[in-house]
Amino acid sequence: MENERILEKLEELMAQYGYSKYKLAKLSGIKKSTVTTIFNKRCTVSLYNLSLMCKAFNLTLSEFFATLEGEPRRESVQDFPLEWWCSLSQEKRRKVATIMFAMAGLIDKE
Repeated sequence: MENERILEKLEELMAQYGYSKYKLAKLSGIKKSTVTTIFNKRCTVSLYNLSLMCKAFNLTLSEFFATLEGEPRRESVQDFPLEWWCSLSQEKRRKVATIMFAMAGLIDKE
């Protein structure tokens, strides 16, 4: 999945909820400078930061990705195992996110 689509969806949600970058940073617990850098420089969003942003919109990661695919929000979406994810150290989260993004890139090329 392209990073640009993820950022566009986040911006759409921000507009829908009336969130500024500052408010998204406050609600997600991410530094405002990090949020600003992600959006202004169109940087790749880590899975960890994306999960924090999703929480600010009361969404799970699976619900967020389902909205990108046009699937219903809750009825047919299996939740990402956030409890497991939260139990990982930050370094392990970074490694898992790297693997997931690499796999997504391979899948998109097929």
